[in-house]
Amino acid sequence: MALISPTAVTADTLTLNLKSNPELSSQTTALVALASHVVVRTPDDSVEASAFLAKVQHLRRWITGIYKDAKQPLTTAKRTLDAQEKALLDPLEAAERRVMQLIVAFTAAQVAERRQLESVALEAQLAGAEPVALPVPAVQTTIDGMQSRTTYGATVTDLRALVLSVAGQLLLDTPGATKVTQAWLTKVCAPTPQCTLSLLEPSATTLNALARALRTDLSVPGTTLTSTVTLVSR
Repeated sequence: MALISPTAVTADTLTLNLKSNPELSSQTTALVALASHVVVRTPDDSVEASAFLAKVQHLRRWITGIYKDAKQPLTTAKRTLDAQEKALLDPLEAAERRVMQLIVAFTAAQVAERRQLESVALEAQLAGAEPVALPVPAVQTTIDGMQSRTTYGATVTDLRALVLSVAGQLLLDTPGATKVTQAWLTKVCAPTPQCTLSLLEPSATTLNALARALRTDLSVPGTTLTSTVTLVSR
């Protein structure tokens, strides 16, 4: 098979004016400095502070809008570059997977065949029959420097079974259960010492959505309801 040399690629440089806006910097510095002197002791103080808060929020939204417009070309350029990169990498990764699978399958078949022959030779030897000739030692199936690495992972296929197992193990580890209860937990939950609480992770998104819907009626053991008051100017 002919070897293909990588093609040299030169990247164009995108230059931008990254100098900060003196006017925005000045207004921001002034408001931040004034914020440290705001006190609220009377209703009039509170009204005055809310007026100052509105100025801070308006400036923040203004700055956000300015930088959003300024970053739009970069966002568009990044999407374009990401699409170009994906168009190049996806077929390469597919080709890599296909060739890798072929080599791995061939190597596994070679190993299985040699083990089978070794087993036959051993059985013949134990039976006193003529020795079976073994093949030559395993041949090299990859280039020098290429290593074979085996990685392992696990995927949840039954969340309910996992939760029950973790809960069952927690209950078994909790003193006070009778033998009947322990037997029931073992039968129903199928706990193992490997099923620790670290295998489960609460969903903050789901919990927060439930809190927003139920508010003070939220009743989920192991959680604490929090509320935050914000003031927003128009």
